[in-house]
Amino acid sequence: MHTQTFDSGVARTRIADYLVASGYWGDESLRRRHAYVLSPAVYMLSPEQEQSLSRLARYAYNAVKTLNGRLVHLATSGTHLSHDEARFVGLANAGSRSLYTPADGVTDIPPVLKVDLVQDAQGRFFIAEVDSYNPRGFGFAALLEESMPELSLMRYPGMKGFAEHMSSTQEWCVVVSEFERYYEAPFRVLCNSLERHGKKMTILREHELGTGGQIPEGAGVLAIPESLNRYPVVREKLLAHHRQGTCAFLYPPVAYLGSKAFLPYLRSCIGMDEFIPPTVPVGKRHANTLPRPDVPAVLKATVSSGMKGVYFSDIDGDGYTSALAKASALKHSSWILQEQVPQEALPIVVFEEDGTRVVRDYFLRITAYVRADGVVDAEITGRPDRKVHGAPDCIQIPVILNRDST
Repeated sequence: MHTQTFDSGVARTRIADYLVASGYWGDESLRRRHAYVLSPAVYMLSPEQEQSLSRLARYAYNAVKTLNGRLVHLATSGTHLSHDEARFVGLANAGSRSLYTPADGVTDIPPVLKVDLVQDAQGRFFIAEVDSYNPRGFGFAALLEESMPELSLMRYPGMKGFAEHMSSTQEWCVVVSEFERYYEAPFRVLCNSLERHGKKMTILREHELGTGGQIPEGAGVLAIPESLNRYPVVREKLLAHHRQGTCAFLYPPVAYLGSKAFLPYLRSCIGMDEFIPPTVPVGKRHANTLPRPDVPAVLKATVSSGMKGVYFSDIDGDGYTSALAKASALKHSSWILQEQVPQEALPIVVFEEDGTRVVRDYFLRITAYVRADGVVDAEITGRPDRKVHGAPDCIQIPVILNRDST
């Protein structure tokens, strides 16, 4: 396999100084909370990978649109549903996160979807999750874009592409729930970046809206957080704005589309069997086995974040066996079983605290942000083991394209 990562030549102080200036590492508390291993590396897609990712983006976006159309049709048809159809709609209801269900009849889907990918030893991409209702990751994409602006000619559209979906509305609000205050710092980075693309951005905390604050007149809202639990009145207020059309929303409140329970269905959509490994639902009414039971598997809770509720058959041992047994006994399926993609760690240059460059091996997860016509942006998270997620021992590096002319 060809070399995938390259040293950009940037110094550690340059990246660290940017993180401080941007507010992401604005003080020592934030520095500890958002700690990760700094790296000068960039990840370059081969032309073949770029073409594959473009195809994946179009298929994935169409599949999610097909999924939502099917769910809304079943939930609003007024006809008697079969047991299988009722269970299908029930998966969406269970993943609604107190926002809309398919019965609300919203056929729109978010303009940009977050898709988590893993890469096999041949450089092929496979979908681990289609996280359809999650704009939070854009803060980290903005962070990488802003920290290495000299790479702009070799990157996907990024924040410029995201801003294109924000219509003619000039002022937008990002609502941060009390539960997800961790994401406020990257959201601020996102807002600063979007302001450079002509949008006026405001961050509003759940507490402000729950104690009398209002959305500014004429402003739009990025998305309704799924975790507005401290002040439920905020959720109801924002949903009322959406129902009445009194406020623009970039992301319609259809959080159920992000449930991993729909991966088996998405795999059945046009083109998606190339990118989603064999995946089956787990529960009392299901077979709970993959087509190739001898291949390592991953057990995943259908509503979870990061690596919570994720078990690998070959490294989690008794934990995997126990979790699978419990999931298999559930009347209502809330777990899926997916064939594991064989991965290899890649050597990547990272910084020691004193700025010294060293090479370490990392397993990678590629996060792609996709829309109907292709890819908006992509970034890499890496960790020393296969359970890749944001953590103090993770790396975050940008994805660039192979542009010989630049």
